[in-house]
Amino acid sequence: MITGNFMLLAGIDPSEVDRWYLGIYIDAFQWVEITNTRGMSQFADGGWIATKPYVSSANYIHKMSDYCTHCPYDRKTRTEKDSCPFNALYWDFYERNEGQLGNNPRIGMVYRTLNKMKEADKVALRERARWIHNHLENL
Repeated sequence: MITGNFMLLAGIDPSEVDRWYLGIYIDAFQWVEITNTRGMSQFADGGWIATKPYVSSANYIHKMSDYCTHCPYDRKTRTEKDSCPFNALYWDFYERNEGQLGNNPRIGMVYRTLNKMKEADKVALRERARWIHNHLENL
C-alpha cells in the first residue's frame, strides 16, 4: 500500500498504475489486481470499494511500519528540502480534491486541519508538492 499511496498522492494515472502492478507481480491476475488497484490503492472506481482514499503522510507510515527507520527524508517536516515527500503530497492531494472529498464525513478532520492552516503554510505546501511532482524521477 505504500507504493499505491505514493502513486495516488503523486497523481499518477490509474491506468499506468494498473500496468505497473500487473508488470511487476508474477502472480497478479487482472481481475483481482485491477479491482484492488482502482478501488483501494487509487480510489479511482467512484467509491465502490472504499469510502475514502487510502492515503497517508509520513507520520502514519512511521507509526504503522519501519519504512522510515533508515530513510534520508525528515518525516516530521513538510516543506523543507529534506522533508518526506509524502507530507507535502498528502496535503496537496486533499486540497486539490476538496470539491470531491470535502463533504466525506470520514475525512472531515483532515479538512478541518487544512482549513486552520495559515495561507503562507498552504502556499509553501503547494510549492513543495509542485517541486516533488516535477522531480518524481529523482526522489
